[in-house]
Amino acid sequence: MEKQRNKKGSLPIGVRIIGIIIAVLAAAYGLYAGMGNSTGNFDGEMQIFALDVGQGDSFFIISPNGKTMLIDSGESSNSKQIEQFIREKGVRQLDVVIGSHTHSDHVGSMPYLLDAFDVGKYVMSEAGLETRIQKRINAVLEEKDIPCSYVWAGDVIDWDSDCKVTVLSPVPEFDEYSKTDWNEWSLIMRVEYANHSMIFTGDATVRSEQAAMLNDEKYLFDADVLKVPHHGSTTSSSLGFLEAVSPEYAIISVGKGNSYGHPDYDTIQKLKQVNAEIYRTDELGTINIVFSADDIKITY
Repeated sequence: MEKQRNKKGSLPIGVRIIGIIIAVLAAAYGLYAGMGNSTGNFDGEMQIFALDVGQGDSFFIISPNGKTMLIDSGESSNSKQIEQFIREKGVRQLDVVIGSHTHSDHVGSMPYLLDAFDVGKYVMSEAGLETRIQKRINAVLEEKDIPCSYVWAGDVIDWDSDCKVTVLSPVPEFDEYSKTDWNEWSLIMRVEYANHSMIFTGDATVRSEQAAMLNDEKYLFDADVLKVPHHGSTTSSSLGFLEAVSPEYAIISVGKGNSYGHPDYDTIQKLKQVNAEIYRTDELGTINIVFSADDIKITY
């Protein structure tokens, strides 16, 4: 059989095959490396997603440097939905996971999600440690050796060098927090990037709002965006608190046709009184808040 000659300037077939294999392996390595702790560069933007989890809370955040944070996780029935949303963003590791307080509509999916992803650390308030859901969370934290931090007002959560996450509540000195109402122990946090900020509140009550404002510098509450406490319930969102935050945008995470009547009419009126633009997950679905150097964009 006559051997086929190589065309002028072409490499032997064996060399070409080896080259193809090397190129494929290099591409695969690059893809793998890009799916680790960082999801890539976001052109100077922070992406905040208020996930539509019905009558509950779940916020997924990607920093400009690709660092990830999950604040709350809705009910256990939201587990697969949240996992799919995060994975569709190319994420396989959650750098920081935060449980605002130990009610199932906020941390119900935590055991599943903590197990499904590589997790850098878990953050919570030091309350509700004996609840059934928290025991399940603790079991996963222990099994996967995930560090857990209890935080108080004044603490700064280490997440991304270009962003700041400051805890405003609970206040250690406030001894009137209910021992049974975990809403009062909800973490109130300020997330900042590029001169923009958002206040996260869990289900914080009027009492915990007031205690936080007495304890912290007032400027810390002034923010562009507010996650309205407790789905717009009358137990929260005092006018004094809303005036201190003075948000341009108010995000209400709430279930359509819920039995609690959330958000309450009075809460909506107070938000209008402080001239906040209101966005509701029961009406709009998942809401995307984007902080860039120049402005804030909200889409849904």
